[in-house]
Amino acid sequence: MALPSFTLTCAFAGSTAARYASQAILGKIAWQEAPSTGVASTNVAPPVNDASGAAIFRARATADSWLSYGASPNSAGTVRVPIPANTDVDVYPEPGDKFMWAAA
Repeated sequence: MALPSFTLTCAFAGSTAARYASQAILGKIAWQEAPSTGVASTNVAPPVNDASGAAIFRARATADSWLSYGASPNSAGTVRVPIPANTDVDVYPEPGDKFMWAAA
């Protein structure tokens, strides 16, 4: 089975107070979503967890793409993150943030 064109995993990777010491290892996974391009996610970043810290969005795409995240993400806007093909990119959303992606 082939992976979707764009996949985003929301998980916890360490405390916000110790981000400088956190590793790029996912701990507790909250959810995973692979929506169509230009469509905002249905899931949102969860609140900070006392034991696990803040959630991250880990994005991966099969082709160069753009990622936007926030309360009202817009992948065609000017505030977005490049996602190189076949590369994991981690971002720290605020609780309640959604994401949207578009091919580059």
